[in-house]
Amino acid sequence: MPSILLIDDDTDLNEFPRMELESTGFAVECLERAEHGPERLAQKPFDLVLLDNKMPGMTGIEFLQALRSRKIEVPVIMMTNAGTADTAIQAMNLGAFDYIIKADTNQQIARELEPLMRAALDITRPVKEVQVAPAPRTPTGPTLVVGKCRTMVNLCKEIGLFARSQDAVLILGETGTGKELVARAIHTNSPRKGKPFVALNCTALNESLLESELFGHEAGAFTGADKLRKGKIEYASGGTLFLDEIGDMPLHLQAKLLRVLEYQEVERVGSNEPIKVDVRLLSATHRDVEAAIQEGKFRRDLFHRLNRVTLRLPPLRERLEDLPELVEYFLTRAAEATSRSRPAVAESTLERLRARQWPGNVRELQNVIFRAFGVCRGPQLLPTHLDFSTENVEKSSQSTANEALANLHRLIVWAWDAEKPKNPDGTEPTLWEFLHNRLEEELLKFALARCDWNQTKVADQIGMARTTVIKRMQAYNLKPPGSK
Repeated sequence: MPSILLIDDDTDLNEFPRMELESTGFAVECLERAEHGPERLAQKPFDLVLLDNKMPGMTGIEFLQALRSRKIEVPVIMMTNAGTADTAIQAMNLGAFDYIIKADTNQQIARELEPLMRAALDITRPVKEVQVAPAPRTPTGPTLVVGKCRTMVNLCKEIGLFARSQDAVLILGETGTGKELVARAIHTNSPRKGKPFVALNCTALNESLLESELFGHEAGAFTGADKLRKGKIEYASGGTLFLDEIGDMPLHLQAKLLRVLEYQEVERVGSNEPIKVDVRLLSATHRDVEAAIQEGKFRRDLFHRLNRVTLRLPPLRERLEDLPELVEYFLTRAAEATSRSRPAVAESTLERLRARQWPGNVRELQNVIFRAFGVCRGPQLLPTHLDFSTENVEKSSQSTANEALANLHRLIVWAWDAEKPKNPDGTEPTLWEFLHNRLEEELLKFALARCDWNQTKVADQIGMARTTVIKRMQAYNLKPPGSK
């Protein structure tokens, strides 16, 4: 007869599952406090533990930590009605067999538990004698993934399961779904969490700059390389490297990256000397990689190295049930940043948010809520506070970027054969001297548009001090779209 240890401080809620389980042939023992659980498991082997999380004294997460520290091996299904994405990640990372959000009725809970219990009881795990000691308390880190819908709970469980491995992970999802946040959640819950997390967007730089940024370069490797520079791969050694939009990486860099993954060594640009590294690679893309392979734009051998584990993020329109939680999360962040009180959210506001398709996904929602919080001055966030006009700004920014590229091309073609005015000393200026100011203006236009007019990001991307960026913007009269 399979034996089950049910740990939940709600005795009324326990009565139904206990009777149901006993009627189907299980031996059930109930505990109201989790701190008694490790001692009971040390005294008697159980086939399965059903565990609540929020309880007086020891929480369910702390119970799982105690089992791990005492090397007690028993399938645990965590049940909670106050769960968060972080709780799901922590539970699975600490060895829980599964994790569910408690349904509204006992019958629904039973229906969800039945297949999970059947799967858990198929596993035979020896239970070891242990010495019981107080469970350590560990602080909870910042929330990285938000959502309670079934798809997001399953995603968080997968993060917890694979975080401790060394496997490469490919994260798929539309732009704005939170792929980097998932990567950070994997790193934060991995044995590498105390080491660097280094992120690089493969579309943010041109091909030559991307190669130097990723692999580093030796002094003198190319014009302007006046000193040795380590690449992102070297900086990430011992930790995690996250390559966003890897589907846009040029083919010859894909070959170099494949070598890094196969041999865990990197060669800087301008050097033939391999440098040993220890990097776990997480990558992400919004593209159809299989289609890119068929078109000859992505290497199949690299794809197989990248997707040892594949995680898929749903677009926001497919998880609208998470909207209330996401809205509350972003409102809380906005309130904390400004030390203002957080307004309540009117149901009509949620209705308007649910009616939207969200082409920009969670990132777009965050921007909408932050702007709404900024204009809201009453106790409620109303539909009138919502502004979706950023679509026009985004299109305008993209238009500005395209215009800058076209102007740059025309400028170079014109200047190549143009008669250049003499310098004061009578010498003829070089092409670079002639074009310097015009090129700088067009480069700034392009960089500002691509970085959403974030001066700090622009300064970092083009290697210019932020104060210099501001001065140049003033000199060239460069302003964000829509500003006066």
